[in-house]
Amino acid sequence: MVDIAHDVARLPRSGIRELMGMALTIPDAIHLEIGEPHFPTPTFILEGLKEFYSKGDIKYTPTVGIHSLREKIAKKLMKEKNWKVEADDVVILPGSLFGTLVAFRTILDPGDEALIPDPGFTNHFSQVELSGGRIKRYFLLPENNYLPNFESIRKSITPKTKMILVNTPSNPLGVVFPEEVMKSISDLAEEYNLLVVSDEAYEKYIYQGEHFGMYRYVRPERLISIFSFSKTYALTGWRVGYMVVPKDLLVHLMKVSEFMIACTSHLSQKAAEIALDMPEEEIQKMVDSYHQNCELCCASLENAGFKVYRPGGGYYVWIDIREFGMKSLDFCKKLLQKSHVAVAPGDTFGQSGEGFIRISICRRKEEIEEGVKRIIAARSEL
Repeated sequence: MVDIAHDVARLPRSGIRELMGMALTIPDAIHLEIGEPHFPTPTFILEGLKEFYSKGDIKYTPTVGIHSLREKIAKKLMKEKNWKVEADDVVILPGSLFGTLVAFRTILDPGDEALIPDPGFTNHFSQVELSGGRIKRYFLLPENNYLPNFESIRKSITPKTKMILVNTPSNPLGVVFPEEVMKSISDLAEEYNLLVVSDEAYEKYIYQGEHFGMYRYVRPERLISIFSFSKTYALTGWRVGYMVVPKDLLVHLMKVSEFMIACTSHLSQKAAEIALDMPEEEIQKMVDSYHQNCELCCASLENAGFKVYRPGGGYYVWIDIREFGMKSLDFCKKLLQKSHVAVAPGDTFGQSGEGFIRISICRRKEEIEEGVKRIIAARSEL
């Protein structure tokens, strides 16, 4: 048998993908385990691509991405956020998730530490380890309204701590950090000379309060901001995102990228370029749809006796299942077997996620209604 690299062999499987695989064998399963919008690729994007791909001139592009898309993104950021960004500061990615991997791999030497939220997106933990780094968790706990405890974070920082990842609205919690938290993160970064990596995948999906981007508070030279076309424009399968990076890091980030992927798909970049013309009201329709799903899901489960955290934004609802006395994964498997509803186990999002589950609300309203109905019906049997 071939020996497997130790850092790969010890990585856990994603609990989300494990439940998804099980659910795919059940014909009538309701899929509330994965954060993929149910909306198809917008028709105007497909129509706009016809002339481009009919010519067949789909080629390699520069690793940083095609200039026309980078320039259009810079103009968008100025128009929407009053954020002055040059096209040369923008890097196109094959999905925003690749941006965090490149950032970790570029910054972390073996044994260096990255502060990662827990609960947090499961892939970020594994990306740090695959980059040779060590995960330093900062916990987002219900007793602190799922906000960072900065006294605890300061105590955990060592000379090896190089960076902090921020995700708001967060996956899996949906918590939207208020402005004072963002300012405190900026102060922390200055005090300890940390690079801030801001995962902005859910920036448009705000249901309560206001989204405060890290770019408002952190100096450009210590900030990498990463954005997704998947969530905002329903382009999950196209695998395209972008990041805004410090000028002195660009060449190093690109060395890692070019040796891994060479470039992002030319066709996907053109799709993203067209997507940027989507009217804001069309994006808001998607946001409103999932906000309605969120309200429906939360109200129904609360009325049935479940302990629910109402998110301020994002794609998910976080539910406390500790009263059932089961591990999260066991609960999810039992729910799938009994009710044919797939949800994500909380422990896949970190140590503090044990005893919780995550429900995706980015589905058709009818799927949410049926899935929640089945969960409630199974409550007495779980």
